[in-house]
Amino acid sequence: MSKLYRLAAVLLLGALASGCANQNIKPGEVICPLLGSVAGAGLVAGGLDTDEAGAVAAGAVVGAGLGYFLCMDRTEPPKPAPKPAPRPAPKPKPAPKPPADTDGDGVIDPNDDCPGTPQGVKVNERGCPEVGEKLITLEGVNFNTDSAKLRPESESILDAAVKVLNENPVVHVRVEGHTDSRGSDEYNRKLSDRRAQSVVAYLVSKGIDAGRLSAIGYGESAPVAPNDTPENMYKNRRVELVVTAN
Repeated sequence: MSKLYRLAAVLLLGALASGCANQNIKPGEVICPLLGSVAGAGLVAGGLDTDEAGAVAAGAVVGAGLGYFLCMDRTEPPKPAPKPAPRPAPKPKPAPKPPADTDGDGVIDPNDDCPGTPQGVKVNERGCPEVGEKLITLEGVNFNTDSAKLRPESESILDAAVKVLNENPVVHVRVEGHTDSRGSDEYNRKLSDRRAQSVVAYLVSKGIDAGRLSAIGYGESAPVAPNDTPENMYKNRRVELVVTAN
């Protein structure tokens, strides 16, 4: 066999050897074994001064193996990316707040035509005081002796009534005047009527529509306590606002 054929056979053996070493062949993994096989064959042929096919082939195989070993990819395979941390569960939405009931009458503000009804006053389905209910009792509304003129210290009490009427704009009331038992029945009735009129005049002066107000005096006919002590007489001298329409 000529040297040319033998060299071709050597290269073929080197290529086969490199291919068997790794089936996932890359260009560098083919070229290096081929060069190694040529170098190995050449070293055997030149170093041993022989052209025997077996020796040359053995040198080619050894050279191919060394070439593959030297050129093989030693980089570590990339580590798998860490799994993303699980997303935290979404926070539950807060429960919607129930509609407000500012005056606590059992009718929520959006449906309440009278959002400032005093505590304890019975209301209808629209939140307004029922007819006949006492909207407010004005204890301590003082007048000069034997007079219907309001004393200055009564104004803060009457201003509270103005606030309640403004918060219940559809309500009409009757201003009822009451006295203790001192004096005759007729005298007390007339006096309480004049005093109720004085309260109406004050409320109108503060902006309350006069069409929502009426006045009447009951004198001593409707006491809330016995007229036997100064304290009880004080309780009986009162003005009450009673609902007449809503």
